[in-house]
Amino acid sequence: MQKSKKRYIWYGLAGIIILAIAYWGFNFLKGTPLFKKTNSYYVFYDRIEGLNNSCPVTVNGYKIGQVMDIKFLPNNDNKLLITLEITNEFLLPDETIARIYSMDLMGSKGVELIFGQSKKFHQPNDTLIGEVEQSLKDQVSVQMLPIKNQAEELMKEIEKAIAIISYIFNEETRDNLEKSFASIKTTMAYIEHSAFSLDTLLVKESGKISRILSNVESITLNLRNNHEQISNILNNLSTFSDTLVALNISQTIIQANKALTDFNTIIEKVNNGEGTFGQLLKDDKLAKQLENAAENLDKLLKDLRLNPKKYVNFSLMNIGRTVNVSDESELNRRDRKVIEKQKRKDEKNRDKNLEKEQDKSEEDKLKSEEKSDMSNADIQFMIQIRAASSKIENDSEELQGFNDVVELKIGNRYKYYIYPHNESSQTSYYLEMARQDFPDAFPVAFAEKKPIAYSYGLGLLAEKGK
Repeated sequence: MQKSKKRYIWYGLAGIIILAIAYWGFNFLKGTPLFKKTNSYYVFYDRIEGLNNSCPVTVNGYKIGQVMDIKFLPNNDNKLLITLEITNEFLLPDETIARIYSMDLMGSKGVELIFGQSKKFHQPNDTLIGEVEQSLKDQVSVQMLPIKNQAEELMKEIEKAIAIISYIFNEETRDNLEKSFASIKTTMAYIEHSAFSLDTLLVKESGKISRILSNVESITLNLRNNHEQISNILNNLSTFSDTLVALNISQTIIQANKALTDFNTIIEKVNNGEGTFGQLLKDDKLAKQLENAAENLDKLLKDLRLNPKKYVNFSLMNIGRTVNVSDESELNRRDRKVIEKQKRKDEKNRDKNLEKEQDKSEEDKLKSEEKSDMSNADIQFMIQIRAASSKIENDSEELQGFNDVVELKIGNRYKYYIYPHNESSQTSYYLEMARQDFPDAFPVAFAEKKPIAYSYGLGLLAEKGK
């Protein structure tokens, strides 16, 4: 019996020890200090942002206690009552704030005590002032709210601007802008060409410009160096004019009038046909004789060129001998036949040569008239870019971007030209631009709106310049 009682006593002691160890371990895991005295304080919150039991209570990051209990008070406006257990080593001044805050980025919560400046201290079981730190979401919302408002205002302004732009840039405006840009492109091309021409002119004539400036400088230098001489010359002119005033000019004028009277008398006699010169002017007999003589001389020269044998001696071969005759009656019958045959042949050749000469004269006259018309015509230059058997539309992809395309139908083919200009010095520039899109392009001249060879056009332009 004794042994059995002792065993049960040991069992009871072991159970008590186990329960004490379990209670101590449970409180240890909860963070409840077993060997330190603590004071309890209470805090009311509207929300606790995920605060739990055993969450630490800190001061400046140092743990001085923990949350012991959280109660929901439905009868007190649904508030939450938090019980804080704080080591009695720390006294809490009046107006101390218990603020719930985030301890790390993971969102772990704790209570931070912010001590007041009062000299008085809270008593255990007093109620502290509760405060909740703003969450990251609230902080971001507070920081982003002005940006959000500005973004909304900006979006409204952008919508208004887009509406205005859509109203302004309608289809008609877009077409006008497209035409304007095309015109600007052409204008820029002309400006670039003008700048190129001006630069070429300055480079080409730089020597002359330098000489002109040098001559002007030399003239001004001479004027400055010869200032005294120029003053003397002006003084001499003044003295000479005074001398002229002092001279007896009236006698000179009388003599000049007498000379004019004598000259008028001579002219009157000439008009009346008196004297040799007057007869020559009044009688056209001499002029007619000179005209007839010139006409007869022209006929003689033509007949001499066409019938030279008519005015020279005949030379005939007679058995190895040469016989010169001046009279045909001295010839025998056979020789006369030969002479007559030769005359008929010469007459045919003469008529044939005369016809050729007349045709050539008429042809030369037509060419001269045509050349004269061309020389008086305005010469213009263009760049030929295409020639096709069928017509090419202006809005085709091949001719797109060129607003000055000229189309001419010559025979059965259509030819297309661009970049009209009047100065031959501009041709190389336009030819280079045209060959960027049409490698086979070449220059052409125009006279009276008719295409001619470029070299011929340069020749006409040179003759016209003379």
